[in-house]
Amino acid sequence: MKRIQFSLSLPRWHEWLVYLTAGLLTLTGVAWLILDRFGKIEGEFGPEQNPILPWLLMAHGVLAYSFLVVAAMLLPVHVRLGWNAGRNRNSGLLLISIGFVLAVSGLGLYYLSAEGVRAFTSTAHWLIGLVLPIGLIVHVLRGKGGRPKPARP
Repeated sequence: MKRIQFSLSLPRWHEWLVYLTAGLLTLTGVAWLILDRFGKIEGEFGPEQNPILPWLLMAHGVLAYSFLVVAAMLLPVHVRLGWNAGRNRNSGLLLISIGFVLAVSGLGLYYLSAEGVRAFTSTAHWLIGLVLPIGLIVHVLRGKGGRPKPARP
């Protein structure tokens, strides 16, 4: 029986899918945050919410689900092999934790109605969300820095 070898390195397409979904997720979240805080428009009865906010929020939600699927694809091979090899455990565990907290707080923002709890959850969600790309960059750089260099011809 032939034994299949798996690599800790992600296939190029999966690596770029992680970058794409994480980047767009961050972009829509930051755009929403800026427009929510500073993008009020003058309406008939005074300042109103920017009309693009609901669209940004919908795109952010779709991208969040997409990112969770892409991240879940990492579990059977990349996370398992990395854990067993003892490589990048701290930054990987941090990324998994951040993703979990963001998913739970995002659901909370959708379902919570108590104003004080919702305000706290919102602030926690966007603060932690701003850490995700930094954590991803650190994880990638540490992982690529630990790989053996390919031999030159």
